[in-house]
Amino acid sequence: MKTTTKHMESHSADALLREAEAFYQCNRERAHVMFGYPSNNVRLSPTTKALLEQHYESPFANNCGDIDERGYYAMDTKDVEKRIVGLFAEKFGMGDGFWGYVTSGGSESNSCGISLAFSQNPDGVLYYSQAAHYSIKKYARLYKRVEIPTLGNDVMDTEALLEAIQRNHGATGAAANIVLTHGTTQYGACDDVDTIVAFLRKHAIPYYLHVDAALFGGIPNDQTDAPVLVDCKARGIHSVCVSLHKYIGFPDVHSVFVSTDKPQGKSIAYIGQRDTTVSGSRSIPAFALYHHVSERLQETDQGAYARNVRIMEALLQENGVPFYRAPNANIFVIDQPSESTCRKFQLSCFTETVNGKTLPKAHVIVFPSHRHTEMSALAEQLRADLKNE
Repeated sequence: MKTTTKHMESHSADALLREAEAFYQCNRERAHVMFGYPSNNVRLSPTTKALLEQHYESPFANNCGDIDERGYYAMDTKDVEKRIVGLFAEKFGMGDGFWGYVTSGGSESNSCGISLAFSQNPDGVLYYSQAAHYSIKKYARLYKRVEIPTLGNDVMDTEALLEAIQRNHGATGAAANIVLTHGTTQYGACDDVDTIVAFLRKHAIPYYLHVDAALFGGIPNDQTDAPVLVDCKARGIHSVCVSLHKYIGFPDVHSVFVSTDKPQGKSIAYIGQRDTTVSGSRSIPAFALYHHVSERLQETDQGAYARNVRIMEALLQENGVPFYRAPNANIFVIDQPSESTCRKFQLSCFTETVNGKTLPKAHVIVFPSHRHTEMSALAEQLRADLKNE
C-alpha cells in the first residue's frame, strides 16, 4: 500500500511530539539536580504561561533601533520593554533619566557597558578583575586594558587597581573605564564599589563604572542576608547588567542593561531611527517577561533567598564537607569531587592557584527552587567521595 505524503507528515509530527515530550520531561527531572550553574528554576505562573503562548502565536515583533524611538516599522514591543528596564532602574536606584534595553544575555550587556565607557572616555584605559566574567576579557582585547589580579577566592586586589588607575592617569591623564563584578562567576565575590568610587572622586579622576550583576542583580531588594545592589546612581555607578534567566528564573536567555547615560548612536535611514544597541534587532516575549519579572521582584517572603542557603550550609557541615562561601553568597566552593558526582549534579569545575599550586575546585549554587531531598543527596554524595579518596 502506498504511503501518502500527508500520512508521512502526520506520522513524523506525532513522532516529533513524543520526542519533544520525552526531552522536556528529562530536562524537568535534571533541573532538580542541577547545582553547578546559575538558574533558579521557578514555576511560571498561569498568567506568564498564557502570555508566553500568546507571544509565540503572534506575528513577529522586532524592537530594532533605540528603545525610545520608532521609525516606520510599527510592530514592536518597546513600550513593554521600557517597563521591564524601568523595574530594574527603580530597583538599582538609577535615577529618573535612565536608559537601557533587554539584551540577548549578560555578554551583550557587558559589551554595551564597555562600549558606553569608551564612547565617553575614548582615550581611557579599561580596568577589570582577573575574576571577571569571560565575556569582559573577550571584549577587553579591543581596548587598552589592565587586568587586575585577585587575592584569592575571586577577591579583586583593590589596592592594585587604585595604584594602576593613579599611575596611568598621572602619566597620560587617562580616564578609568572600569568593570566591577557584583557576584563573580565562580565564588560569588563582590568588588568594593564604594572604596573605588571614593578614591576616584577624591583624586578627581574621570571614570565610567559598569557593574556586572548578572546573578545577584536579580535578587529582590527586600531579601534578608542577600547581596542586593541598590542606590547605584548615588554611589557613582553608571551602568548595571542583570541576567533574567539566573535568579529571576525566566526560561529564555535574556539580560537587562540599564544605564544613567544614553548613547548617541547613529541615525539609520533604513530603520528611521538611531542605532544605539549592540545587537541592532531584538525580539523578546515582552508581556510574559514583564509579568514574570514583576512577580519575582515583588517577592514578599523575605527569607526566600537565604533559606536554602542556610540548609545547604548545615548539610555540608553535618557531612564534614569543607567549603568556602563569600559573604551573603549562595555559592559554596568545594574541592572537586568525583567525575560521577560532577555529572550527576551538574557541578561546574575550575581551578584555583594558591601559592603556585593549581587546585581543582567545583562550586554548588543554591537557589530557592532547590528541594531539600536533592540537597541532602548531594551533601551525602560529597561525603562519600571524601571517604573514598
